[in-house]
Amino acid sequence: MTQQTTNISRRGFLTLGGLTALGGAAALAGCAPQTAADKKLSGTGTGTSAADVDFEEEYDVVVVGAGIAGITSAITVSREGAGASCLVIEKEAAAAGCSPVCAGDFLGRDDEYEYPVQYLKDMATTASGQTIPDDVLEAFAAGINENLEWVLSLGATMDMLDTKRTLMEDLDKAEYREFASAVAPEYSFDDNAQPPFNHLHNFLTHICVDECTEAVELRFNTPLEDLVRDGDGRVVGVIADGHAIKANKGVIMCCGGYEHNEEFLEGFCGVGNAISFAMEGNTGDGHKICARHGADFWHMHNAAGFWMAGRNLDNTAFSNGALASHKYKCYGITVGKNGRRFYMDWDGHKSLDVSNDAADIPRDDLSRHVGSRHGVMQFGGEWNHLPMPSVGWFVFDSDNYERAFDFEATKTTDPVADGWLYKADTLEDLAAQMEVPPEELTATVAQWNEFCERGADMAFYRPADTLTPIKTAPFYAQRCNPAMLNTDGGPKRAADGAILDCNGEKIPGLYAAGEFGSVWGYLYQGNGNVGEAMAFGRISARSCLA
Repeated sequence: MTQQTTNISRRGFLTLGGLTALGGAAALAGCAPQTAADKKLSGTGTGTSAADVDFEEEYDVVVVGAGIAGITSAITVSREGAGASCLVIEKEAAAAGCSPVCAGDFLGRDDEYEYPVQYLKDMATTASGQTIPDDVLEAFAAGINENLEWVLSLGATMDMLDTKRTLMEDLDKAEYREFASAVAPEYSFDDNAQPPFNHLHNFLTHICVDECTEAVELRFNTPLEDLVRDGDGRVVGVIADGHAIKANKGVIMCCGGYEHNEEFLEGFCGVGNAISFAMEGNTGDGHKICARHGADFWHMHNAAGFWMAGRNLDNTAFSNGALASHKYKCYGITVGKNGRRFYMDWDGHKSLDVSNDAADIPRDDLSRHVGSRHGVMQFGGEWNHLPMPSVGWFVFDSDNYERAFDFEATKTTDPVADGWLYKADTLEDLAAQMEVPPEELTATVAQWNEFCERGADMAFYRPADTLTPIKTAPFYAQRCNPAMLNTDGGPKRAADGAILDCNGEKIPGLYAAGEFGSVWGYLYQGNGNVGEAMAFGRISARSCLA
């Protein structure tokens, strides 16, 4: 399907998403305090009025998006709705956001320990204070603690799950293990099993299609175009693919992030050319629709990114999967178009500096640890997303040729001939191919080699076990571009899943789940998006039914 887009200037876009400091909420244009009369129809007065619509169909609940959050909502309506009907609409021919291609691991609890809400609070706290209200995090933690039990209630068994780690084991897997509250829960289906028992999204879709047909209809190639609100401002339906569909109890927005919207990425994250490993369905359509209806926004800057990932020279393909970049980046350095290092370049989706635990750095001193934790990196003693440049170069030598490049994933035996690498007998000639200043590249490599001999990266403090010199010709360079998994920003969410307007009031009949306005607003625990998709998928469905 051709996706609908709205062209707006960057100035207009930035006006759309000005962020407040503490709550992480974005105050969208048109969000001045409203009178009761202003709020009767919609927050901005540009939405569709029920008085102007002849509904063609009627359901109790309409869910937008067929990812893990949307399917979880639909299953919850089917199982707990006492006969309530549910329509799931998806704009693509199949779910095409993050859910089908994510690892599928989810947060949970075990028989002994609950997932601690304090860990969520610690990860949500910046220098400005805690960025997410207690009640939202408490609801999230309760949802996490229900996840495993819920999946098992659908017919899964522990034998199907290939990860069964108790919460307090193997804290090196915890994203922010420096916090005393850190836990590392993981559950996932065995990806070597037969479908649909090889991935959470496959399993949930199977349950929805096979066991929920009396209550749930899945409808693809049906893009959401607008929400319909009655005279009191309640969301009572949707316009989807040109048709008006009534939602008696409400609408649940599960339409993911905006990782394939270049303008949003540039306006909110400063990395417009970042490339996502996710499928291409998430383009921010739902964000614009909710903005028209006066929704407040938060966490629009937040993403599982950004790191400089290996690409081919014509920038059309990654050289390895999202989870593997750091395995190769320890065998060289990354420089910008000026030939200089510019960040802690042992980076990737997740590179934890466990070697520093053995150094003279206290384990709980997060300000002196490094690594790339879903792209978030230590910068000036704090952890932030870095606005990566549009292109970089991963440089290494012939001693590390076999280790610094992923031959298996690229299915090549000659990466130079096949357009993956530049090769030269001197750094000066390599710089000419990279189109960077040769004197800068040679100086950078010389300084790097000094750091390697010293055993300490005095520029960016890479862990000692990643210091690999670049000395032996021929030399190689691989193009890198800023990469990401997903974004987390969207409409601000209450503890019951309701979307809030710019006055902090719930928009009646409108709910959200998953990465669409995710509660992950600062630091992020791996598998947290999937865990949240299920937790708030159920929360929002139950609130909508109630």
